[in-house]
Amino acid sequence: MDPSTYKTSELFSVRGKVCIVTGAGSGIGKGMAGALAINGATVVICGRRQDVLDATAKELNVAADESGAGGKVIAIQADVATKQGVVDFYDKCKDVIHKLDFLVNNAGFSSNWKVTTSLADVEHLEEKLWSIDDIDWVNMTAVHVAGPYYLAVKFIPLFKASNDPSICNITSLATVFLNRAVCEFSYAQSKAAEAHMTRLMAAGLSPLGFRVNSVTPGLFKSELTTTPNGELYPVMERQLENIPNGRAGTWEEMAGPVMLFATPAGAYLNGSNILIDGGWSMNASAKDV
Repeated sequence: MDPSTYKTSELFSVRGKVCIVTGAGSGIGKGMAGALAINGATVVICGRRQDVLDATAKELNVAADESGAGGKVIAIQADVATKQGVVDFYDKCKDVIHKLDFLVNNAGFSSNWKVTTSLADVEHLEEKLWSIDDIDWVNMTAVHVAGPYYLAVKFIPLFKASNDPSICNITSLATVFLNRAVCEFSYAQSKAAEAHMTRLMAAGLSPLGFRVNSVTPGLFKSELTTTPNGELYPVMERQLENIPNGRAGTWEEMAGPVMLFATPAGAYLNGSNILIDGGWSMNASAKDV
């Protein structure tokens, strides 16, 4: 036995890795990008708002410099919801990185129901269910399914320069719930499709030596779950009683499992999924919406 290979500094190392985290201007994407950079990775973050990306990159680079591990963050504005947007993003990336080891498909959003009554409100249920528009189905599929696919395929040339190319798709607990404790259906169905796309990508990209995995997060504070002042939306706040330890997850608790896929410790994980929900899915009930 070589004891050096069992040291956490080697087993869980991302030093020298080149990574991309989409939708990393805020929320859990920012947390994952920060974890990678602080531990020595070069991380390209992308999103649609340049000012937000620049502020995040500045903050994370200060943290990365303080860690002394040699990591850094590069901000590139991009719209990864379209094929052309992915092409434009790739053209920008290949000028600043020479390879790609790890892609985190985190970009996402939810348009939510246009009618905000509870799904338990029978009187207004028809109105609520009808309040999803055509564009909601299109946008959810574009961001959560087509985007991750196009990114994986377009970046194959940079992935080929990696010794262990790896992809992690961020899905949602909406793929698990089969009761009323879910968000609007256009979001939920697209995340379920992304989970299946993960398995398809793992099989389809395996001849190239790629590993493709996913994580299914539960309740974490982000722009999808909180008000502008950072408080959980009431419907999310009510779900805390269904989570055994009664709280939302932290960014660190999301970043750790995701980062695993980029390390030697996760090198045998392929086509797998990690559920990170604090036990919420065990207890969520249809009445609590």
